[in-house]
Amino acid sequence: MASHINNVASSDIPQVTKVEFYEQIRWGDMLFCSGREPVSRAIQCVTHSPFSHVLFAWLPAHAGQWLTLEATMQRGVHVGKLSDYLDGYDGDLVLARRSAVTDAEKFAELNAGLSVLEDAYDWQQEFSFVGHKLIRTLPVVKPKGEYYCSGLMWLMSLASNWPLQMPGPELPAPEDNWTDPSVGPVCAIVKLAQSSEAACNQIRCA
Repeated sequence: MASHINNVASSDIPQVTKVEFYEQIRWGDMLFCSGREPVSRAIQCVTHSPFSHVLFAWLPAHAGQWLTLEATMQRGVHVGKLSDYLDGYDGDLVLARRSAVTDAEKFAELNAGLSVLEDAYDWQQEFSFVGHKLIRTLPVVKPKGEYYCSGLMWLMSLASNWPLQMPGPELPAPEDNWTDPSVGPVCAIVKLAQSSEAACNQIRCA
């Protein structure tokens, strides 16, 4: 089980090179991202977590590269390349695994994610959960078939016997995915040395 951490670099998660990362990744693993973009830092600050994005990694049969299934603000639910994160992402990356989930369940999860492919990224829903965590009286936008990253992971997990936790009325944040009892850390690629608390301080000073 993954425990809350304040900083990827100072955690006890084994730090690896890109080559070692590819040696350790397994089909159906999750990748947690800690980025520098203002929106990423805002999510990290509000959720008291270093993580602002999460995605599902998979390797199609006979494919030459690892792919991702994720939801981003720019592209909605889509298939991407894992190498885009390992080569170009400006932040820390943590590989995590749900060891109890069988291969058959991982395929079912993937199919659940592909069933909402190209659905819009529900930025209103995401920002409503951020606002709700800041001011509890603000309303939460209910799920309506459009998902942000950790909400997509939750939807996909319903196809297995190990659904990810859904805390309260809002869909889970990346931190909720991370601290789910079924999720365990594997390794990390560290590019930043900044804690989520330091990121919050920068936001307050901006």
